Amino acid sequence: MAKIRKIEPQMPAPARRKRVAAYARVSIETQRMSHSLSAQVSYYNDLIQKNPEWEFAGVYADRAISGTGMKDRDEMQRLIADCEAGKIDIVLTKSISRFARNTVDLLSTVRHLKELGVEVRFEKEHIHSFSGDGELMLSILASFAQEESRSISENSKWGIRKRFQSGEIGVANKHILGYRYDDEQQKYVIIPEEAVIVRRMFDLYLKGYSLQAICDDLNGAGHRTIKDCLFQEASLSVLIKNEIYSGDLRRQKSYIESPITKKKVKNTGELPQYLFTDCHEAILDRETYARVRAEIDRRTSLLNPTYCFTRRIRCDVCGKFYSRIKSVVRGKTYVRWSCRSKKEVGMDCSSYSYSESRLFEICAELLETEGFDEELFEATVKEITALPDGSLEMQMVGGERRLWKMPPPAPPKPKPVPERKRPAHLFDGKIFCGQCGRRYGRSISESKDRHIYWHCRAKNHHGVTCDSVNYPDEQIKEIFCRVMEQVAFDEEYFRSTIERMVIQKSGSIDFHLKDGTVKTYEAFKLRDNFGHQTTSTDAFLGKIVCADCGNTYHRYSSRGKYVYWKCTGKTKVRTECHAQDMADFNIRKVSAYIMGMENFDEQAFTEQIEKILVLGDGSLEYHFKGGSKRTWQRT
Repeated sequence: MAKIRKIEPQMPAPARRKRVAAYARVSIETQRMSHSLSAQVSYYNDLIQKNPEWEFAGVYADRAISGTGMKDRDEMQRLIADCEAGKIDIVLTKSISRFARNTVDLLSTVRHLKELGVEVRFEKEHIHSFSGDGELMLSILASFAQEESRSISENSKWGIRKRFQSGEIGVANKHILGYRYDDEQQKYVIIPEEAVIVRRMFDLYLKGYSLQAICDDLNGAGHRTIKDCLFQEASLSVLIKNEIYSGDLRRQKSYIESPITKKKVKNTGELPQYLFTDCHEAILDRETYARVRAEIDRRTSLLNPTYCFTRRIRCDVCGKFYSRIKSVVRGKTYVRWSCRSKKEVGMDCSSYSYSESRLFEICAELLETEGFDEELFEATVKEITALPDGSLEMQMVGGERRLWKMPPPAPPKPKPVPERKRPAHLFDGKIFCGQCGRRYGRSISESKDRHIYWHCRAKNHHGVTCDSVNYPDEQIKEIFCRVMEQVAFDEEYFRSTIERMVIQKSGSIDFHLKDGTVKTYEAFKLRDNFGHQTTSTDAFLGKIVCADCGNTYHRYSSRGKYVYWKCTGKTKVRTECHAQDMADFNIRKVSAYIMGMENFDEQAFTEQIEKILVLGDGSLEYHFKGGSKRTWQRT
């Protein structure tokens, strides 16, 4: 049997009330506009709270703020922030011009709120942003609002210029250092205590003080600006150039570039300026002020000097003017003119550069004068265009054009004939290093005799280190004769017998003969090119004997650092000895070599060596305690 269940009727849930806010704005701070803003706020309070379907979310009001921008409108920014936080569903505003007079700002803001689910309603135009044609109508009407703002701005500027033309001075600043504006007299009047500062400022400037030096002087004297701040170089520069101190006023020195950007720019000739003379009492007399202007011009010319070619030569490649570049190389001054693009970071230009002397010659040729005439050039030449191929086109004041063609490039100079290689040598390719395996090369010594010596080529390569010994050319020949038992060196005999020579670390030379045998010249060659070493050895005391005079060697120090051994016979009366002095570190090396050790050992030396006999040529004869002898031959 089917079951029956009774469904009780349910009351529908009440719809959530819309959270509604309003935005109001006035652009001018006047009593009438203040009443208008208050009226807007009151109107929206009543309108929202009387609607039972709406919940009051607040009224946002900007006072004395232009509608052409969004940055300075704090209440508008707060409204957008609350919409982003989900506190508002609908925004009411009186008209498009109250919301924004900039088409881009209006559309971007309305679209942003639309993405957040917030509807904007413009009462005067009856436009809702959620409607189908809402954005189209907004674009059209916002453009009208922006154009209206521009028209109001132009009308305001026109009115200001008309007042200037009729002699109405007006005032931009109520207080300037040295003056205050008197509304009753409608002119500036002198403030005596500040006028003293102004006169001191100009007096120091005429005496040659820099702007920073003047600031230091005024600040040091306790003077301050009208805002009670220290004097700064930038603001002082503006005061020095202000014509107000001569009793004159110049109006429209700057202007608002656009009613949208409201950027204030300097008037450099875009709009007319108006000079009012003798319109108030002067702090400086005309003569003094004229001297000040001359000094300003003089200092400006030192900072930015101008020349006859300044802003006269234009680059046809990038459109920029040429500038003067001065350089000094090895005491000689060079001046050239080059496109400014070549000096600017991130820019490049393929145009030609010209020396100043060459430009003088070209201009004299085009103007048909014997030499460069600067006065004639400035009077008759309007502009010079530097063409891509290096040619120059001169445009005269009357419209005539004259062309100087860049001559074709000179043919390339013939390559210099390489110098003949130095003649081949008998030992070329025959001597090798026993440590690194590289070939030896020959060089000429810097000594007086300018002898030839052989060295490992590794010493000439960066990053390669080889401590092999060097050998004079003549010494290798002598050693060859000694090893091969020849009376004199014979080149043909050398070529027929020697395959190669290998110089070992100690200085020994291995002669590899063409028949496969090897003959070795045992030697230990000291390498003075590695510098002195600081050693001092007590084991040598009383053991080094001079073969010339029979006296022992004693130890002495050079420069308080290096230790040498010297025959005592050189210091005795009626004794003449020419024995060579020996460095302590060299005797240590030779002793280690003689004893067959890698490094010198004092204890082993004391146990094995009876004495060291120093021969006349500097060689050392070692006498061992067992009676044997061994000689180190100085090479």
